[in-house]
Amino acid sequence: MSYQVLYRTYRPASFEEVVGQKYIIKTLVNAIKNDKIAHAYLFAGPRGTGKTSVAKLFAKAINCESFTDEACDNCDSCKAYLQGNHPDIIELDAASNNGVDDVRSIIDQVPFAPMIGKYKVYIIDEVHMLSTSAFNALLKTLEEPPAHVIFILATTDPQKVIPTVLSRCQRYNFAKISSFEIKQRCIDILNKEKIPFEEKAIEEIARLAEGGMRDALSLLEQCLAYNPEEVKLLDVENIFGLTSVSKQVDILLDLKENKMSEVINKIRNIYIQGIDIKRLAIDLLEITKEAIIYSDQTDKSLLNKINELEAQKLLSAFSVNELIDNASILEETITQEKQNQNFLTYLELCLIKMSNKNSKKEEKTPVKNKQEKVVEINKEEKEEVPQENLVKEEAKKEEEIIEEIKEEMVEVDDKFLLSILLTANKDLKIADQIIYNRLDLFIYDPDKRKFYQLLINTELFASNKDAIIVVGNKTQADNINSKTNNVELYRFLNEEFGIDKMIYGIDNDQKERIIKLYKNAPAELKNKVVLVEKYKIEKQTKESTEDRLKDLFGDIKVEE
Repeated sequence: MSYQVLYRTYRPASFEEVVGQKYIIKTLVNAIKNDKIAHAYLFAGPRGTGKTSVAKLFAKAINCESFTDEACDNCDSCKAYLQGNHPDIIELDAASNNGVDDVRSIIDQVPFAPMIGKYKVYIIDEVHMLSTSAFNALLKTLEEPPAHVIFILATTDPQKVIPTVLSRCQRYNFAKISSFEIKQRCIDILNKEKIPFEEKAIEEIARLAEGGMRDALSLLEQCLAYNPEEVKLLDVENIFGLTSVSKQVDILLDLKENKMSEVINKIRNIYIQGIDIKRLAIDLLEITKEAIIYSDQTDKSLLNKINELEAQKLLSAFSVNELIDNASILEETITQEKQNQNFLTYLELCLIKMSNKNSKKEEKTPVKNKQEKVVEINKEEKEEVPQENLVKEEAKKEEEIIEEIKEEMVEVDDKFLLSILLTANKDLKIADQIIYNRLDLFIYDPDKRKFYQLLINTELFASNKDAIIVVGNKTQADNINSKTNNVELYRFLNEEFGIDKMIYGIDNDQKERIIKLYKNAPAELKNKVVLVEKYKIEKQTKESTEDRLKDLFGDIKVEE
């Protein structure tokens, strides 16, 4: 027997083997079992997602004499299908047979009863290629076919099918297949063929396939033609002109260090090797995106392209804001690729722009915690100062630090919090919950991410007309109550949510204390109005030239 390519050898032989279209399969199986088969179907979706394969399996199943959840493969109809000579399943490729005469040849056969099965099934592939006159010739038959005729139309371009045909069909939209499902199918095939492989290589093939199972098998076959003994990541990269992820990460790290000459040389060497420069730009964007996601979730299961160590390297070099800026620049470059004949030059300019933007950022200085500040004494002092004096000195320094912190904190004592709690009510609390409902909107906003980080994982405890109390750990409460953050949080709530209230943070211990105080509070204290001093929000107003002159020089007449 002559050699068959992988995608033909491993074409699904049953509904169970179809990858990635389980909802469509379930609907079609139920239609057969409940005897609710329509007279016309339209299978639409990207290439290589199983449209024609499912059409053939459906044609086989509806003619099976003993169908359960799958065709039996034992009856006369199934055997004829398996031998490839079923007289009642007729296929037409509209890409090469798209004229009115081709359609009329089908129409002429429609009145005749099926020879073996219960139905005569016409599968028209790439139906959007039919000419307008061919569509019009098909319309009447498609609208009122004999009871024994079923049409299955398959297309990658449903918008080109005329509306009068679309309205006469049950439409099924085939989705792109996930990279995970493509990967698993490729691994199953390699295991059946007893060919060893590197998992990273299969992941790269699944990514290159872009949702098409047939494309993935064609790529896999190309790799096997190069090396029949094993599928290796290095072979995949060499065959399809890819750069390794580690090299791509190195390019980004070199940008941070402003090594532009090295970056440009690397990019040009990649170009000389015939590697797709647009693909490289997309990969750099994908890597940057994953680093941003990892910065927030620190969940390595969310990483597909880079590993945890590579994500940590990038986050050590770049701030999240820098990564977001880089992603925006790369995205803009990629979207304009079609307008630029020399994309290499455009990508080089993009990388220069990224390097300049990153290098302008201020160096991040690590913040020492209180304990580090207290015990930071050099070796010479340790040797000269007696242990007793050293302990006193450390205690004194710690007291100074605590006092310094207190001065920078908003005073939030139990009595003050109780006064808020006494005038709080449930309706106000429910209304203020909007803050938490919309907090995720600011997760990647470079200007407002700070407020997301201050409030995330805290809980809204109580609200009155002037103040909000939230509960978190001690560090979160202290951060919220620092004067600088408290002012900015007030302005943030006012500008983003229209909430004109102060916000105060407490920890769980303080929460328990004020609940006890509330329970024991005298009745006459309840509903007593509390005075909460709010920060002033400076509103910028546009001043006219005339007003400005009057402000500077007095009430003078301004000449026109």
